Amino acid sequence: MHRPVPSFPRLTGLLLRLGGTLALTLWLLWMLVERLAAIEPGAVTQALSGLPVWRLAVALLAAAVSFWAVGRYDGVAHRHFRTGLAQKQARLCGMAAIGFSQFCGCGVLSGAFARWRLIGDLTPALALRLTAFVAVTFLLALAFWASILCLIAPPLPGLRQTGSAGLALLLPLGVVLFLLPRLRLGRLELRLPSLRALGAILGWAALDLAAAALVLAVLLPGLSWVDLPLLLTAYVLALAAGLLSGAPGGLGAFELTLLSLLTALPEAELMAAVLAYRLIYVALPALVAVPLLLSPPDLRLGRQSRLSRLGHYHPPARPRAETAVVTQSRGYVLSGGFADMAVVETDQSLIMLFDPVCGGRHPDLSLLSHRAAQRNLCALVYKCSARVAVSARRAGWRVRHVSDEATLVPATFTTEGAGRRQIRRKLRHALRAGLRTDRPSTLPLAQMAEVDSLWQSANGRAWGLTMGRFAPGYLARQAVFLAWRGPRLEGFVSFHRSRDEWCLDLMRVRPDAPEGTMHALVVEALTVAAAARVPRMSLAAVPCGLLGRRFDGLRRFKDSVAPRWQPLYMAAPGWTVMAVAALDLARHVQAPPPLSGRHTQAAHDHDEEFEFASLTGT
Repeated sequence: MHRPVPSFPRLTGLLLRLGGTLALTLWLLWMLVERLAAIEPGAVTQALSGLPVWRLAVALLAAAVSFWAVGRYDGVAHRHFRTGLAQKQARLCGMAAIGFSQFCGCGVLSGAFARWRLIGDLTPALALRLTAFVAVTFLLALAFWASILCLIAPPLPGLRQTGSAGLALLLPLGVVLFLLPRLRLGRLELRLPSLRALGAILGWAALDLAAAALVLAVLLPGLSWVDLPLLLTAYVLALAAGLLSGAPGGLGAFELTLLSLLTALPEAELMAAVLAYRLIYVALPALVAVPLLLSPPDLRLGRQSRLSRLGHYHPPARPRAETAVVTQSRGYVLSGGFADMAVVETDQSLIMLFDPVCGGRHPDLSLLSHRAAQRNLCALVYKCSARVAVSARRAGWRVRHVSDEATLVPATFTTEGAGRRQIRRKLRHALRAGLRTDRPSTLPLAQMAEVDSLWQSANGRAWGLTMGRFAPGYLARQAVFLAWRGPRLEGFVSFHRSRDEWCLDLMRVRPDAPEGTMHALVVEALTVAAAARVPRMSLAAVPCGLLGRRFDGLRRFKDSVAPRWQPLYMAAPGWTVMAVAALDLARHVQAPPPLSGRHTQAAHDHDEEFEFASLTGT
């Protein structure tokens, strides 16, 4: 049988890119040789021999600082891809890989090879993704700082306009990354860097570039302090030209750019400084990196904070029932320290919901912050009690009152009294309409789904993350109450349950349901909870402040039963972090991702809802 001849499009493309890089490098070297023809070699040698030892020592120290910052790029990349590699090892690997790749050229390919060799458990594909992440984010940071420097200290007059144009293009990028954190290319979905990751790259790039430019600056004895900003701008632009050329160490493009921008400096001194710079900043790191590549160290995976499955811990005396909402958002229990916390992850934030679920009464905020940093996320505590808010404030976190929770004691609830006139009126309307309420033993899921669909058609897409959404497997673990008028289901409510508390979750009614339907359902739930001796019932929280004005109707509905209102708080390490995390939280609440398949089916004893039910004592 005749076999088709295999094609190698990827190999061909690689060879073409390598050939193009080689041709560009040779052309740049030819141009550099032409430019340097007028310089006396003796003048360069004299400038090199005249460098004092202290300048070489300062250059070595600055190079070490620059590479120390360079290693942090890989730390951010490994956190982004959740590799689990210890940060110290990730940074050492990054320093070696970048030292090797900048000497060899073809940065993405050589860097990926170096990372693959240095980390035994890394696949070639993941090594390539890590390298591409570092390369792209660094180029963005380089473009940002180059634009800033062109505005502050342009070596040439026309560069100030270039800097303005660059900032105009780059500044909206943060908004784009926030609104579009994931990029879909056909079947491939790319998770873009979080704002925290991008901020970290910008910060480390600033230190890296400043230290690397200092290496060149101290090797120029004739440079004055006044000219340092110009040198920094010229260096950053020359580095960008060298990286874009793909040549080893940016050879040719780097020198030509410096010669074009720093015309006031003697060319012999400048070339002597560049030669010393290449020995210190390019050749020396490569000499250190090559032995590591030939005999890679055993870089084992670092230990992350422990994630518990939801049923492994004894619950506290009064677990919060509403915590079960995290099961719809791929939440988990963050274990460690002196308390276990129910957390959910969004594109920008790691959010602890409510109070600790196990262990102590106060959360381990340092563990939460550490876990968030491990994943390039902002740490946030949302809808916590006053007790936890006080702990956060004492830890130096910023705290803000965000909502109020309506609570009742079912055993003492009554519809009598002046404060409950509205509930009595609503119940009369429901009674006259022939409405009846019950708690079924078997859920009429088809009719409930119809009510949910009609409710969403009238009110918009159901919110999520901190609020439950209609799903059979999810409702199967809740206390559900139905409102009927004849054979037609008019509405339903559901409650999270724990041993000591019920909490209102889903509220769904038909758009044409009789007035008082929801009030009748809540009263029915209170009656059943009182018979079951449930100590506390929560009608969930309502936002306060300016945002709370959008929910005046919801607050009036809950006010009709005259509940006790308890303040809930949001806490974060700083106001900027809180603002980013709160905006991110709001976006995910209003546009949650689709529910996973297990939530659309009936619950099973081995699933996450069952484990959380055992945790909360139901």
